[in-house]
Amino acid sequence: MVPPLRHNRNFRLFFFGQLVSNSGTWLQNVAQGVLVLRLTGRSFMVGITSAALFVPVLLLALFGGRLADQVDRRRLLIGSQVLAMAATGVMAVLAATGHATVAAVIVVAALVGIQYAVSIPTMGALIPALVDREQLGQAVGLNSVTYNVGRVVGPIVSTAAIAALGFGWAFGINSLSFVALIVALALLRIEPRRDTGRERRSIGEALRVAWRSRRLRWMLGAVAAVSIAADPVVTLTPAFARTVFHRPGADAGLVVAAFGLGAIVSAALLVRAFRAPAATRARFVRPVMLVFAGGLAAFAWIPIFWPALVAMVVGGVGYLAASTTWTTALQEEVGDDMRGRIMALWTIAFLGSRPLAAIVDGGVADLAGPRVAVVVVLLPLVAVAAFGVPVLRRKAA
Repeated sequence: MVPPLRHNRNFRLFFFGQLVSNSGTWLQNVAQGVLVLRLTGRSFMVGITSAALFVPVLLLALFGGRLADQVDRRRLLIGSQVLAMAATGVMAVLAATGHATVAAVIVVAALVGIQYAVSIPTMGALIPALVDREQLGQAVGLNSVTYNVGRVVGPIVSTAAIAALGFGWAFGINSLSFVALIVALALLRIEPRRDTGRERRSIGEALRVAWRSRRLRWMLGAVAAVSIAADPVVTLTPAFARTVFHRPGADAGLVVAAFGLGAIVSAALLVRAFRAPAATRARFVRPVMLVFAGGLAAFAWIPIFWPALVAMVVGGVGYLAASTTWTTALQEEVGDDMRGRIMALWTIAFLGSRPLAAIVDGGVADLAGPRVAVVVVLLPLVAVAAFGVPVLRRKAA
């Protein structure tokens, strides 16, 4: 077992709570995409729904990060999970009673996005309090694993639930999944942070620090590029399943699961690299970014479903390695007094970029096809691999 799980009760609780909750989140992501496509027949509307989930992140994450630097992070997380559980519970009732509409899906997605704006920077700021500094890279990687195990488990459960039980059960299972994380957070044993007086500093301070640091700018840009490149895995998979591979729309879950499986394989293969010195991690970041881009491009242009899934697995391998490397570098760059606000900027980069990505790749897919859309959103990733990686390597060396 990896050291943060073997030796650390707090991180172990957090890990397994996240594992269940993120599986439920991915269940809902797939279910709402399939439902909206079934109601409208348009990939653009699936993109609008994804945008509704992430626009609140873009608008509110900095305020969420400031809260994470000012109040008890564990209690703040519990409150945000209760909000998400209530919102998704309402969606489950609407779907089960036949009253689900596109407008209802969009509103619920926006409410979940509000809790993302609070919970994601807070979780990012909490992780260093759960592990020793030398375990931080592994902890960040393992936290990403929970998200990507969710990519495997959630879509599979979603596909089965939609086919056998209907959309109401799919959304309902997600609502119940938040209980696991709420219980895990309640059981954490964390010493209260000392208030040094610095926690009252402003959002503007974090923006100035990030703007003045060339390394922070590139790190945040790289996180955004990785997230943008991954957006078709959510937004376009229903269209790929239906129009490219001529399979049922629910098979979009298998595509998402393949990507998540690749991320799990990545975690198993790179567990030592996640705890390696910064210089070592900097050396392999460009190759893994190119593996990520190559896997998604191959998926888009392979004409047969099952071989295309293999390419998606390869893309998932590169995705987790790239995302973890850049996120760990960012965590190591900042102190705890500003961690919540800097992780809010990470949240904006990682999730706040998704509304634009979802609208762009959804719109391009409607105009030129989903294959072309995948290539378009891979361009920022390739640019960062070419020009951003040397910035990370210079200090790491």
